[in-house]
Amino acid sequence: MTAVRADVCITGGGTVILFLLETPEARQWVDEHVSRDRQMFGHGLAVEHRYAAALAEGMRSDGLVINTTEVR
Repeated sequence: MTAVRADVCITGGGTVILFLLETPEARQWVDEHVSRDRQMFGHGLAVEHRYAAALAEGMRSDGLVINTTEVR
C-alpha cells in the first residue's frame, strides 16, 4: 500500500487552527481562495476555529489531500 502525501496538515486546537501548506498546490490554492490579509506562520495558515471546517471542506472539494490526525 502506497501512502498518499497530504497537501495540507491541520494541527492545533482551541482558538487557532494551523493549516500547514505542504505542497505547491496547497500554497496556490490559498493564494487563489484566501484573502491577502491572511495570517501566515511560517508555511502555515493560521485560521480561527470557526472558519476551519469550511476552509478544509473547500480544499477537499478542490482535490487537496488533508491530514487531520493532529487536530485535537
